[in-house]
Amino acid sequence: MKNLKTVSTITSTALSTLLFMAMPAAHADDTQADGWTGNVSGYVGHKSVDDDDWPNLDSQRSAGVISDFRKQNWPVSIAADLIFAAADNGSGTIENTGGTAEMHLGARKIFTLETTSFRPYVGGGIAIISASLENENTGVTVEDDDTVFGAWIGAGTYYAVTPSFNLGLDVRYSKAEVTLFDIDREAGGLYAGITAGYHW
Repeated sequence: MKNLKTVSTITSTALSTLLFMAMPAAHADDTQADGWTGNVSGYVGHKSVDDDDWPNLDSQRSAGVISDFRKQNWPVSIAADLIFAAADNGSGTIENTGGTAEMHLGARKIFTLETTSFRPYVGGGIAIISASLENENTGVTVEDDDTVFGAWIGAGTYYAVTPSFNLGLDVRYSKAEVTLFDIDREAGGLYAGITAGYHW
């Protein structure tokens, strides 16, 4: 899955750039009323995809980074998330591997509740999805990949363990159609996972 790894590197670099731009500003004026606030969390979970499009690869492990940042006087945060998912299935000399790298960009509304440490959120936006499918049979490997634009929506919650450390839950759905081995396949799916990370 070399091409998927290349796209993953590109999307990781893009996400890192966004965070690099946000973090200095966050610490430069965080004592002001209009200072920056945000969250950066690691994510691990599960992705469910259509078994008709991904035979025997419909249950995938997922991991990534979920981030958002905003001026404190903004009504919503800018969301920039990167999630990888993959599964493999094989028997004897046959091995099939499939996966996706998804970059989710958009807006996230985080609700601050005075009586609890939970901060629920909803969000959505555009998705850049790279999908790859690799089939190996008796030592011969063939691979195809595709990258498309799609959409995502999601919801979840942060829980403030301390003022600067969050635990959380995240559920989201993405949708985009790719073409792999001349077959149109749904590359998005339903994600569910847990998060842990930094709040400023």
